[in-house]
This record gives sequence, structure tokens and C-alpha cells, in this order.
Amino acid sequence: MAKGIPIRLVQENGNLIELDATSMVLSTTRKVGGSALPWTGSRRIGMDWNINKAMINIQGVIADDREGTPSQQHSATIDFGHYVDTFGGKGLAFKQWAETDNLGRLRWHVLRLQSFTATSTFDMDEIPFTETTNAGGTAYSATGGTGSTPTVLVNKSDATPEQVATAVAAYINAQLSSKYTASVPTNGGQKASSSGGLSDASTLVEITMTTVGSQTSMRIQTPDFRLIAALGNYLGAYFISPTIGKFSGGADGAKKSAGDKVQDLYGVINNSSRRGFVGKITGAIGSGGNVKGADMQDYIVGIQIPYNSSIKASGGEEYVARNFFMPTGFYYGKEKTSEGNNHPASVAMDLQDERMGIQGAVQKMDITYDAGESIYAFNMIFAPIDNMILS
Repeated sequence: MAKGIPIRLVQENGNLIELDATSMVLSTTRKVGGSALPWTGSRRIGMDWNINKAMINIQGVIADDREGTPSQQHSATIDFGHYVDTFGGKGLAFKQWAETDNLGRLRWHVLRLQSFTATSTFDMDEIPFTETTNAGGTAYSATGGTGSTPTVLVNKSDATPEQVATAVAAYINAQLSSKYTASVPTNGGQKASSSGGLSDASTLVEITMTTVGSQTSMRIQTPDFRLIAALGNYLGAYFISPTIGKFSGGADGAKKSAGDKVQDLYGVINNSSRRGFVGKITGAIGSGGNVKGADMQDYIVGIQIPYNSSIKASGGEEYVARNFFMPTGFYYGKEKTSEGNNHPASVAMDLQDERMGIQGAVQKMDITYDAGESIYAFNMIFAPIDNMILS
């Protein structure tokens, strides 16, 4: 696939299952048909309600790891460029995050990050925000906070999403470098444009834990913004968080056989539930209470299928990797085509943003093995589904 990036199944806990695909079929059947009218010379009339049935069929092989998979760190993203308006429980519109009123409420909050070894909310690292009236003063300051403490200064009158992103990254690298690294990639993130769509902007902060491994000391729940103001819910109720991708992707180094991989897939597909509140409670009871949330959340919730894009390539590159996505909902024009596909193929999938992959579930998985062979073959049918009823 694109630049060596494989097809990945995405689990609810953020873990990825890589697939060595040999063929793929993206199938869509629109519910449309025609009927002939009498006395018209058999002219046909039909109706199209924009209803379709979609399936993804992937075939491939499962083989022994040659070198094994390396240990990886958990990473997270914060996009200060926009937030997703979830009208009707579905991302239907992207809106500007850095509006004056919202920026004014930022100083009543802290940005929380959990390190790999944090065991409770009391161990979390907090990044404070302080209001400044200096023109263009939005930036990291080592002494600008209460009692000359480190802070992110924000001028609510002229702050830009790019400035806030750069300041947060600078704070992390200056004050929390033993636990995290942060960067603001060129053309990373998306900013709501005047036309209502999205434009490329360096509004994204990528944060990576310094410690490698999959199982953090507590359930992953950050980055997030916590209200600290004494005025409480009155101020907090109106603060809109930017688009956040919580920490995920950490992995323990391992070298697995083809049989190990088959068992992993077979076990997950045969027994996993999308976890609503009831499912989490009953799952914990059934396990004797010894299973952490990330262990229970192994349901496959999406798929990321990369392709080579030339329209998004820059810097003399011929291609850049992007993921196929299915634009259901109210998308217009370029928003549902390759021109609106701004996320890199390696992005951690966020179910609030449909451009990061395709949501759904594995409907059928056939795994075959011939005696004497060293590999298994599989045929998988993946059903795109936007909203799954939770157990």
C-alpha cells in the first residue's frame, strides 16, 4: 500500500491490527431503480434517495514476523484550528475554535496530560493559561504565570490557533520534556475557513510519551481540559474544547508467529463488545474486576486503508499517503473528495472526524490454512457503520 503503510483495523482502545492485504474491493450499491411509464414510448422514471449499501472485502495472508514489531510510545493530538459540531450526534460541521469568547474562557482551564507512569488524576501534568493584553503576546512564558510560574499566555483579542498550538508545544518541550515531546507539523491540523469548509494550517500539536509500551499505569483519558475556576460550571459550560485525539498507539515489542496473529484475530472477532456503560460494568464484574478499561475495549471500530495521493503531495514528493474515508452526512464539494483529505495516513483514528478512516465493524472473517504451508490466508468483509448500538 501507500509508502509501506499497511491496512489497519482500529480497536476501541486505539490499538491497531495490521493486515497484509493482497487484494481489496470497495463495494457500494445505491438503492436506485427505474420503471417504465405507459404511453411514453417506455420512458423510464426513477427515484434516488441517496441510500446505499457499502461493503469492503479484503483478502490477504498472515505470516510469521521476520523481525518482530518494535516497542512504540503512545501519542496524542490537539487541533486548535477547529472543533466538530456534533449536531445529531454526528460531525456535520467544522467550526472555528479560537473565537474571542472561547479564548477568554481558556484561562479558567488547565490542559491535562497523563504520563505513562501516572497512577491517578493527582499525578497528571497540568498546563495553565494566563490572559495577556499585549498585542501578539500569545506564547509560552517561563515566568508569566501566577507567582512567576510557567504558563501559556493568551491574548483573546488577537490570538490565532497557530500561536496557541506553538505555545503549548513550547511549554511541553521546556517544562515536561522528561515525560513528553511535542511538535507542530507544517500544515498539520485544519482551520475552519470563511466558506465553511476546512483549510490547511499549522494548528495541530502532536504529543508523544517518552516511555514506550502499551499498558499505561491508569486508564487513558487525556489530553483533556479541566475547569479550575471558582465560578465553576457557569464559565465551564460554555468553553468548547478543540478537537482532541487521546493518547493511543503504544505497543510492546513482540515477535509473533502466523498462528499467534490468527489467534489474536480469532479471539477478538469471536468475542468482543462495543462498550457502553452497561457493557463496561458487566465486563468488569465478569473478569473479577481485574481487567483495566483498555483491555476490555478491544472491539474493532474502524479500518484505515491508505492510498497514494498526488494532489496532496508537496515539497517535490510524487505521492503522499492518505486514508480512504466515507463521507456520510452533510458534506459538500471538495469536502468529500481527495482535495478535502488532509489527514496523513498515519493519523490516530478519532471517531468524531470521518476523514481519519472508515468506521464500522468486521462482519465476516474466513481464515484458511493448507497443511504444510507456513502462512494462513484470510478473506474479510468489513461493514461501514457510522453509529453502533452500544451494549
